[in-house]
This record gives sequence, structure tokens and C-alpha cells, in this order.
Amino acid sequence: MTRILLALAGVILLAVTALAAVWLLGQLLTGLGLFIVGAAGVLGRLLWFLLITGVLAGVVYFVASAWRPSVRAPVRPYTTQPEVRRAAPGRPKRGRSGKRAEPTPIVPASPAPSSVAPAHPAPAAPSASEQALTESALTEPVQTEPAPTEAPETEAAPAGPVRSGG
Repeated sequence: MTRILLALAGVILLAVTALAAVWLLGQLLTGLGLFIVGAAGVLGRLLWFLLITGVLAGVVYFVASAWRPSVRAPVRPYTTQPEVRRAAPGRPKRGRSGKRAEPTPIVPASPAPSSVAPAHPAPAAPSASEQALTESALTEPVQTEPAPTEAPETEAAPAGPVRSGG
């Protein structure tokens, strides 16, 4: 009788264990299915986003290229500027006329009464040389070569703390 009861208990225990395994497998497959469906939804929305973005980017590229000028200005060859000679260190600097270049002293302006001075003085007309400089600056190409590496002639600053604002 005990053998029959133990066999019956074993069969019941085996059936419960098999049902638990089938339930657990169902839970795992349900979770896996939800993950696959969610991933497919996200990837589907990403695909739509990429398609819409690609179409809109193509439209923007097409419309932007419509505003390009049809005829471009011809490119002029680059002409080098004449080399500027610098005075050797220790020799006095001279102006164009060969005379020594002396700094021009600045004379302080005398204060004029406010009733005489206009509130907004009219700008002076540019001279012919200023107009020629402006025109030559507009027609000459921009230099794209690096600046010379020579340091300007300056004296060394005195050592100590730097103060600003007087």
C-alpha cells in the first residue's frame, strides 16, 4: 500500500513540476514576445523618421541649390606683394624722404564752448588718395599665406605685477 501511495505522490509531484515548467516557459516566451514586438515598434518608428528626414533633407538640398548663382565670378591669379624692407636693428628708422622719422607730438585741443561746436559734425569727404586706397583694397586679393614669424622690435617689459586701471 505504501508503494502505491509513494508512486501516486511521485506522479502528482511530477505533474505539478511539469505544469510549473510549462507555465515558466510560457512566461519567458511572453516576455520575449513583448520584447520583440516593442523592438519592432521602435525600429518601425525609427525607419519612418529616417525616411521622412531623408526626404525633407533632399527637398532642402534641392531648394537651397536653386538659389546658387548660375555664373560665378572668375578667379584671378594671386599676385605676391613686394617685400617690405625693415631697418636693421641699431640703425635709426628713416621715412620715405630719407630723413629720420620722428614721432609727431600730440597737442591737446583747447576746449571750445558748447554753443560754437556742432552736436554732430559732418564727416569730411575722403581725399583722392583715400579713395584710391579703398578701391585698391577692394580689387586686390586677400593674402592667404601665413604672417612672417619675425617678432616686432620691442623692449622687454619690466618684471613685476601687472596693474590695470591706473
